[in-house]
Amino acid sequence: MNKKSLLTFVAVSAIFVGAAGGNSGCSEQQRPAPTAAQVQEQAAIRAANTVRFNANAEIDNIRRRLELTSDPNLLGYIILLNDAGQPILYEGVRGKVTSGSKRLTPSAQVVMNPTYGSNGGQHSVVVPAPSDEGTHGQSNPYIFYWNTDGQYRQWSGQYLYSTSPIRLRIDPLVITAVPVEVNNAPSSPGNAPAGATR
Repeated sequence: MNKKSLLTFVAVSAIFVGAAGGNSGCSEQQRPAPTAAQVQEQAAIRAANTVRFNANAEIDNIRRRLELTSDPNLLGYIILLNDAGQPILYEGVRGKVTSGSKRLTPSAQVVMNPTYGSNGGQHSVVVPAPSDEGTHGQSNPYIFYWNTDGQYRQWSGQYLYSTSPIRLRIDPLVITAVPVEVNNAPSSPGNAPAGATR
C-alpha cells in the first residue's frame, strides 16, 4: 500500500468512526425517558443488591429443630385431634414424632426393562422400590411415636406437639386405661368389675 492509499484509508476510517459516533449520540437522544415505575424498579434492585445477610432466621430455625428432635431421649407432649379439632388423646412422647412416609431405603430403584427398544437392546427404567419391610404400595398418611411408657402409637389425624406441657380446657375423648386384674387375667375395659378404676 502506497502513502496516498494509506492516507485515503485513514481519512475514510475517520469519517466512518465519526459518523458512527454521531449516530450513537442521536440514538441516545431518541431513547425515551424512563417512566416513574422503571425508576422505582431500578432503585429497588439497587437496594436489594446492597443487603448483606449476616444471619438467616429460617436456617437457624431449621438447624435448632434438627438439633432438638435428633435427641432420642427428648421428652415432649402431644395432643391427637379428631377432624372437628377435639382432643382425642393427650400424652407424653419419648423421642421424635415421625411421619409414616419416612424411609430408611430409597423410594425408587432402577431396573432393566425386558422390552426391547428400537436399538434391539434392553433399557433401564425407574420404578417405585419396595418399602422398608419389603411390601409395595402406599399407606394412608400417618405419624407414629412411642409414649413415655414405651407404647407405640400411630395416628392419621391432626395433632399438636410441644416440648412443654399443654394445658387443655376440654378432657380428651380417650382416657388411657390401666389394665385391671380379674382372676389373674388382664381384662378389657368393657368387662372391668364395677367400681374398678380405668
